[in-house]
Amino acid sequence: MTLSTQAEKHSPEMDNPVSSFECGIMTLKGSWVGICIKFSMYDRKTKVMHWSPRAYKLLFQALNNYFQHLGKNAFMFRAEADPALVAGLPARHPYHTLLTEAPEITEDEIGTASLSTGLDRVEFAIHGPTFELRPKYGDGRTESIFLHEYTALSLLGYLEQYIEAAKLLTSPAAGNA
Repeated sequence: MTLSTQAEKHSPEMDNPVSSFECGIMTLKGSWVGICIKFSMYDRKTKVMHWSPRAYKLLFQALNNYFQHLGKNAFMFRAEADPALVAGLPARHPYHTLLTEAPEITEDEIGTASLSTGLDRVEFAIHGPTFELRPKYGDGRTESIFLHEYTALSLLGYLEQYIEAAKLLTSPAAGNA
């Protein structure tokens, strides 16, 4: 994993950030073998990515590092402390689009990993308040995917809860009936 902190840069990709996401657990014979994340982009297109356990671990570590980098200055915490901060936000701000533009993920999308959607290697960068994913897909293609800090921290919290649920769901049954 590479996590770098860079000055905010402008690129066409940054003009099309993630607006929302949905996740699914990839399982094989009752064990989780990865996570599928479907990103809804600002231009209303979607991207499906299949994260191996190794890539998922790197993503989770990088998001945690990003969280530490932002600290209490993160918009999420400021908005919670002062709800007036969100009153004037545009409808397409990540604070709103996380709920209003969440993509629907299908069982086929979750279970149909391919070289063009599967990844095991990924790098990350921080550009001021923006978190950049740099996945390298199985077909060799790379790209940059940008997340506003509100989206990135929401993804971190979601993945943390999601993987705990996945462990419970895919672990052997136990207890008294």
